[in-house]
Amino acid sequence: MTSGGIASIIIAAGYSSRMGSFKPLLSFGEYTAVETVLNTYRMAGIEDIILVVGYRGEELAEISRKTNAAFVINDHYPDGMYSSIIKGVETLDKTTKAFFIHPVDIPLVKKNTVEQLTYAFGKRSRGIIYPTFDDIRGHPPLISTKYREDILKGDGKGGLRALLDGFEEDAELVPVYDEATIMDMDTMEDYKILLEYYEKKAPTRRECLKILESYKVSKHIVQHSIEVARTAMVLYDDLKCNGYKLEQGQLEAAALLHDIARKEKNHAERGAKIVKEELGYSKVGDIILTHNDIKADAHMPITENEILFIADKLVQGDRPISLETRRQIYQQKYKGDFEALRRIKERFDAAEIIQKKLEKISGRGFMYG
Repeated sequence: MTSGGIASIIIAAGYSSRMGSFKPLLSFGEYTAVETVLNTYRMAGIEDIILVVGYRGEELAEISRKTNAAFVINDHYPDGMYSSIIKGVETLDKTTKAFFIHPVDIPLVKKNTVEQLTYAFGKRSRGIIYPTFDDIRGHPPLISTKYREDILKGDGKGGLRALLDGFEEDAELVPVYDEATIMDMDTMEDYKILLEYYEKKAPTRRECLKILESYKVSKHIVQHSIEVARTAMVLYDDLKCNGYKLEQGQLEAAALLHDIARKEKNHAERGAKIVKEELGYSKVGDIILTHNDIKADAHMPITENEILFIADKLVQGDRPISLETRRQIYQQKYKGDFEALRRIKERFDAAEIIQKKLEKISGRGFMYG
């Protein structure tokens, strides 16, 4: 068993009566909700995965077989979720040290959240680990097997939460930058919201601010990034009004995170790597990669990369500034440093190409900075 004896119990046994459709088989891209949850734990290094099924159990059991996850049938699933939790806990291997309880209707929890909770359990002395997002307690909890018998003997009144509330002194809250930990899908409207969140392929604004906090980005850089994002969104709105379609969520996230590695050498490359490899947002990382240097083409359609590039040049600190004024400030600052002046010229020449593209699209003079 990997991950230090950590298991995951995924609950997918209910009727989905409020939803009107069967929750485990709702789609997120090429995968169903249940496959998405199974894949998350696999990617996080959790190999001991138990899928608890009931209603339409054979369909889910077949999915479990294809993913090499164990499954157990709860014949008492009409009695509610607690009966499925008991069934899953009964199945745990004796070597298990702790286990996640993960309802399938919270399908988009991220791999790094599972990893953060697993790490916290290994480093701390508490028996129950909860993720929190923006001070809101979410799912999935990670529970020590010392509570195994308490769960098995529980009467189920108030569900698992009521039982665990009795051990609050042994609980620890772990802040995560994963809004999906507090996003479930009880209704079709909930599913639509989750689907929109999934399809954006970018962290939300709230997540971005939590990411910056987690990576200990200084306050003045955060304020700069917020203003760059505001400027980028103004430019995005103008383009949208003129019929141009860009990825708003990816652009805003890239603007908020573009200086996540500002204090490091080659900060654009390092920031892009963090966002792509550590956070898992490939397109957002690609946009960040060119925020400092870009090759602008006057004859090509405008891109998210170009919008972030010019938005960053239109903000000094946390205040708007014109391109010409900022160019002059840099020229004066690096007077006599010919290599620096060459790079400054290249960057602001590129910004002016982008500015002219924006002016051509809008049919008016440039009004920003």
